[in-house]
Amino acid sequence: MVYAFQPTASVSAKDTAIINEWYSNASHLLYSNLRKSDDLINKAWKTSIDIDYEQGIADGYYYTGCIYERKGTLNIAKRYFERAVALYVEKGFFNNLPDAYRRLGIIYMDENRHYTAFEHFLNGLQVAEEEGNFLGQVELSIELANYHNTVSKDYKEAVATLDGAERLAKEKDYRATLGPLYLQYGIAYAKQRDYQTALRYSNLAKGQFKAFSGPAENWQLKVLLVEGGIYSKTHDDVRLAAILKQVGAVVDSVGDPQLQISYQLLQATERYFLGDYENVLKLCDEVKRQLTDQVQLAEDWHNMRLLQLKALYALGDINRADMLLDDYEYAKDSLYAAQYVGQGREMSENYKLEKFERQIKEQELRLSNTSYQRYGLIVGIVVLLTILTILYMHFREKDRLAHRVALKNAEISVQNEILKQANKQNELLLREIHHRVKNNLQIISSLLSLQSRKTSNKEVVSMMQESSSRINSIALIHTKLYQQQSLSRLNIQEYIEQLSVHLLSVYNIGKKDVRFFVQAQDVSLDIDTAIPLGLILTELMTNSLKYAFVNRNDGEIHIEVKHEGAKDYELIFKDNGVGIPEGKLTQTQETLGFRLIHSLTRQLAGIIQYTFGEFSMYNIRFKGQV
Repeated sequence: MVYAFQPTASVSAKDTAIINEWYSNASHLLYSNLRKSDDLINKAWKTSIDIDYEQGIADGYYYTGCIYERKGTLNIAKRYFERAVALYVEKGFFNNLPDAYRRLGIIYMDENRHYTAFEHFLNGLQVAEEEGNFLGQVELSIELANYHNTVSKDYKEAVATLDGAERLAKEKDYRATLGPLYLQYGIAYAKQRDYQTALRYSNLAKGQFKAFSGPAENWQLKVLLVEGGIYSKTHDDVRLAAILKQVGAVVDSVGDPQLQISYQLLQATERYFLGDYENVLKLCDEVKRQLTDQVQLAEDWHNMRLLQLKALYALGDINRADMLLDDYEYAKDSLYAAQYVGQGREMSENYKLEKFERQIKEQELRLSNTSYQRYGLIVGIVVLLTILTILYMHFREKDRLAHRVALKNAEISVQNEILKQANKQNELLLREIHHRVKNNLQIISSLLSLQSRKTSNKEVVSMMQESSSRINSIALIHTKLYQQQSLSRLNIQEYIEQLSVHLLSVYNIGKKDVRFFVQAQDVSLDIDTAIPLGLILTELMTNSLKYAFVNRNDGEIHIEVKHEGAKDYELIFKDNGVGIPEGKLTQTQETLGFRLIHSLTRQLAGIIQYTFGEFSMYNIRFKGQV
């Protein structure tokens, strides 16, 4: 009687350290070797899923989002970052959470979802401050300053935000962040018309970008365009021409449409200073074809219209200039209305409340001739205001919750569709793997058969034939898994019937009338249990066909597999052959086949018993997976 037990797996510190190192190496390779970085992230993510390492799984979403962001596929990157943020917040993993908020905010800025972007920047900054993530604080402060410079137009707030970030960057020696930080300083001071300070920060930014390697060409171009904008405001056409010459040498290679538009507007400004008004109009028409009604490009659109108007008035085309001015006013209202529609609704609601309060106060003054009426009115007003406020807050919160629920449902639908497609792909790949494993095993079996034909040694032929049968039992499992609908569990009844037909064709050399009786209709096993069980059955059936029916023309083999519990199974194998005498039982169990049976039984955490009476019977109780 043999007992065997299988230990359970757990997440170890060594495994998590290796996974974290893979992610760290992938992060360092993100801008130098994208393909290798992607391979490392996929390996770390798959291993995290295999060992149920929750932080590794969450990091997998974050780093995969970084890969798609690097490829420029922002819509897919956004979904991965959103999922990473949800998991980080749910599980309390804060290492990469500030940067995930930052990257999501940048994508939302690109989509003109400015309020959502601002909210993400603030959330990321709060987490970075609470967790002592100083680099995250600096990077998120730069993005907040960019928001104030481009959307809210609160340039003083942008400078105040940058002041704290600059102190922290210098204190912690984050020199790589100083270039973008000084660039935002330059933009903020240029917007406030402090051009000398703006130029000083632009020069500081250029110096920082030159000191560091990497994709700095884009940043250098942004600094030059800021300087060009300053020279256009100060009418310094000589320096403006020099800036345009530098920008023109690199702007096409950068391939950024928004920077190309800013460059063309500066060209148009230069032509205006030179009195070449016809070319000003041509350049403005070219910019107009590239611009959309996005709020992010509102300033470029505004500058383009002003240049057109100046050029038309300079050419004396008053009628066309007036018509363009009317169109400009109408389009400007529509453009800014789209940005502030949410704020307008909220202001409208506040106005209605204030108006209602004013009406109540007027009624209070009319009834102030008697103290009784005044006090009664005050109580009524307080009650009414309380009820209205409660109702207002209730319905407003209800609308917000409904909107959030709708957004969450949409997100869940997107995630479900992604998971369905991934599951279909994985199922196809798994079927292909089973098919190829089956083909490879059949090739090995065929090679053994070919090799056995080259020898006349019966013992060698028998050994190769037995090895081929064992391989065929495993190949048959992969064949069944490939053919059936389920890829995780195997129908044992069909498998045993096909296995018995194959073995009968191989070992029933005397064409004896050997019949198999299989009863396992309601049993299905996972592949990790089915393969050892198939090898055990191969050994038992081979042994019966070779030795149980000596000097007989017929025989019966009965095989039954049944449930004994949630994870407990029982195999009963018996034949009505000659059996194994007690004197030879110990000797028989020393053979390779019986050692294999006992070893596989231990692998299944099982117990094996042999009895001999009317039937020679093996009873094996073993463990499976639910």
